[in-house]
Amino acid sequence: MRGNIVFVTLLTIFLVPGSFTAGQTFEIFSSDQTLVSGGGNVSFTSTFSIEQVSGAVEDTKGFSFAYRHDAALLEVVGSNPYVPAVVGELAAVNNNGGPDFIQGEVFVDGFTVGVIYAFVDQSQVITFEVAKPMIEVEYSTLAGALDGITEDVVTEIIPAADLGTPPTATVVVIGAGVSAQATGLPFSITFEIAPPAPPILFTISCGDQEATFSSATGVGSFTNSVSVVEQVAPGQVANETQGFSFGIGHDSALLTATAVNQGAILQAMNGGSGAEYYQAGIEVDGCTVGCIYDFQGGVTTTYQVATEVVSIDYDTVAAALAGSAPGSSQATTLTPIAGLGPNGVTLVMVVDGQSVGMQSQAGVVTLVATGGFDRGDCNDDGNYDIADAITLLDNLFLGGDVNCDDACDGNDDELKDIADPVYFLSSLFIGGPMPPGNGTCAPDPTEGTLGCDVFNSCL
Repeated sequence: MRGNIVFVTLLTIFLVPGSFTAGQTFEIFSSDQTLVSGGGNVSFTSTFSIEQVSGAVEDTKGFSFAYRHDAALLEVVGSNPYVPAVVGELAAVNNNGGPDFIQGEVFVDGFTVGVIYAFVDQSQVITFEVAKPMIEVEYSTLAGALDGITEDVVTEIIPAADLGTPPTATVVVIGAGVSAQATGLPFSITFEIAPPAPPILFTISCGDQEATFSSATGVGSFTNSVSVVEQVAPGQVANETQGFSFGIGHDSALLTATAVNQGAILQAMNGGSGAEYYQAGIEVDGCTVGCIYDFQGGVTTTYQVATEVVSIDYDTVAAALAGSAPGSSQATTLTPIAGLGPNGVTLVMVVDGQSVGMQSQAGVVTLVATGGFDRGDCNDDGNYDIADAITLLDNLFLGGDVNCDDACDGNDDELKDIADPVYFLSSLFIGGPMPPGNGTCAPDPTEGTLGCDVFNSCL
């Protein structure tokens, strides 16, 4: 109460009738601001400056003013008695101790402030030949005031002549306690509609790969990786996810899914025990996955980069591929889709408990028929060495067996004779040419009488 009495007394001195000087005038103002509403409370700071706009430049010793705002939209952050933050030269008076007196009052629709730089040391003065910031006032929007706005909201903060008891005058003190005329200027605060949040975009993709199967039997197997990545805009962060569901379709005429395994990122969850809920289903034409990392929501993960979430094991449909020419190939796709399974599994990622659709990117699997033979590997052990020459000599002269005459035809002349072990030894020990195609599995490019019953190393 004593502080308020002092303030009122000081303001009364500022307003002594006939004490205004006619030569010097001042303006008090703050800058317009544009802020993003953000869909919630918005806090901001208004810096109030003073500038002398007429008359000879005078030393000033204090000032007072009041401003009003829309009480349905804004409030001044602070309590009574109100002491706003000081800045600039006002903060520097009294050896950076600030003014000897600064006090005001916060109202529901505005504030008042009065300042005296020094009670005793009359050398503590400020001149306003240019605009100088003096105080900072913190404002905040009222809770809910900006909810649901569909267009920008503009409000004015204006000088007030009737706040306080008695009303606080808008004056600047010069000379020996003379009140110079001051004018408070209104300013505006614009709250822009919050820009729409960028769409959340996840892509689930199957990997492109090459897989092999036996040209003779059609049997083959491979594992495909299913990955997820979020397209994150520059300056944004990836969303924390809580789970997902999807289906992966395949051509049932060529492939059968045999297992759907958690990826490393899922396996590491919950202390290495994996996702709390993980259910995979295998259908004739695809497989489905439903996953919740943690029922309590405490485990989340982001997909800033492409990350494997599951791997799927496949077998070829042997009957469809048996008898394919060695080296031949055909392509098939693995496609993330919705609707698989008895209840039609969705293609979604879970963010903040909400389902976010995922984009699909198919993977191309090229099935390559293995078979044929490796020329030079006469004993079919997967290697080319002196044992192959010995095997061929044993076959030629001692009646030993070989599985594949074509593999023993080292010089590819469609004859199996003594020239072939000579060719082998020459290439192995004296730098002769290697058997054509050695080191690869392929059918015989040269038609002839020799054949190949079976060659296990190329199955």
